[in-house]
Amino acid sequence: MSGWLSRLLGRSAAPAAPASPAKVGQTSPSAMPSASPVAVASRPPAAAAQAASTASAAATQFGLRRPLVGNKGNVAGFEVRLPTALEQRLLTRADPAAWAANQALLLAAAAPVCKAGRMALMQVGVAALMRPGVAQHAQPGALLCVDDLAQLPPDMATELRARGVRLGVNDGPAQASPVADFIWLQAAAGGLDTLLLSAQQWRAAQPKVPLVASGLQHLDDVERLLRSGFTLAGGVLDRASVVPSSKPVSAAAQRICELLNHLSLDRDTAVVADAVRADVALSYRLLRYVNSPAVGLRRNVETIDAAVMLLGRQELYRWLSVLLLTVAESRQASQALQETALARGRLLEMLARARNDPAPQTLFTVGMLSLVEVLLQMPMADALKPLRLGDALLQALLQGQGPYAEYLALAKALDGGDIASVDGLAQPWGGADAVQVMADAAWAWAEAVASGAAAPAP
Repeated sequence: MSGWLSRLLGRSAAPAAPASPAKVGQTSPSAMPSASPVAVASRPPAAAAQAASTASAAATQFGLRRPLVGNKGNVAGFEVRLPTALEQRLLTRADPAAWAANQALLLAAAAPVCKAGRMALMQVGVAALMRPGVAQHAQPGALLCVDDLAQLPPDMATELRARGVRLGVNDGPAQASPVADFIWLQAAAGGLDTLLLSAQQWRAAQPKVPLVASGLQHLDDVERLLRSGFTLAGGVLDRASVVPSSKPVSAAAQRICELLNHLSLDRDTAVVADAVRADVALSYRLLRYVNSPAVGLRRNVETIDAAVMLLGRQELYRWLSVLLLTVAESRQASQALQETALARGRLLEMLARARNDPAPQTLFTVGMLSLVEVLLQMPMADALKPLRLGDALLQALLQGQGPYAEYLALAKALDGGDIASVDGLAQPWGGADAVQVMADAAWAWAEAVASGAAAPAP
């Protein structure tokens, strides 16, 4: 299973056997009601061709993205789907041409995700996929869950797989054929136990098939599925099923909080430098950071005082804030949580700059600390207690109120896939499309910072 993931991430997968022509005993809830796939494929592809010509322009502004955690605890990809309202409208109209055009746009929207080396999980209709000009938008790294995989022509399945695209099926009665590259199980009212039972049945029918889950309501559920052998799991990452119990903050976190407080209270730079020097590990990390290619200084920095002076108070505060994420107690999804926190902080900062907010760095802190409860595995109030945060930050983080609340609510709606709320909350920034473009940029930045390829700077 991990080999399949690494091959897919590396885009070096060998072509898999074509799907069996046997009928899949299931129907996707998002399958487009239409005529037979063969009849649809023979009609003039005007809508699909038009979609193909405009897909590149819409690629970063179409579709809703939700992070998927890999079995190594990292953000391995994103679930990309049509906005719910649009999907329902298309289903109601029962217009195969319009459905195919929008499916082409959805595939194009996932292209930046795949080109960045991540997987993009999508639901597609076989009738739409067979229309000329649609399947060409599927990129290596795309995971296409096909509503009726058995009806996909074997030559098309082979060609897609040869390009590094993987073809899967939705949950339903577990069957040995058609042979899928993955099974997509979605959490529903039946709860996690029902999902795990379904996974067991699919493993019996297709023992080597990788399992993917989405729609999970708690981080604990995501981690439980990853421990049980799922390849990807997605859902709400900023909420645990049980509120963590109170416990002391770790010694490393306490030292970072102390430094953050020195900066917040505008203490003299010499005091800050002395506090850093008192911790050998922290001193080493600071010198390593300022001398890294990510910072890009032309001369080496050899003293803590010089490092503090060169970075400046604002940038040092940001570096310490990012460092606070890395001292979280180990949990399976800690890497994904850290990247999610960075992406959320960056998004809030970008939103603040777009509205000329006087304190964009403060919004970065709000976004980053919004996941500190699950990262440090302790109640939010206890986690924030060592920090001398202003009233506006505390109101946003603890009560969902105050001047920063709308920023945080928008970020949470995006991460939770609540497109209805996103539509309303995003209006001050030009709508959901404009916010999604910023969110994509924030995720790219967070990945670069997490991998050490970029400095945590504006």
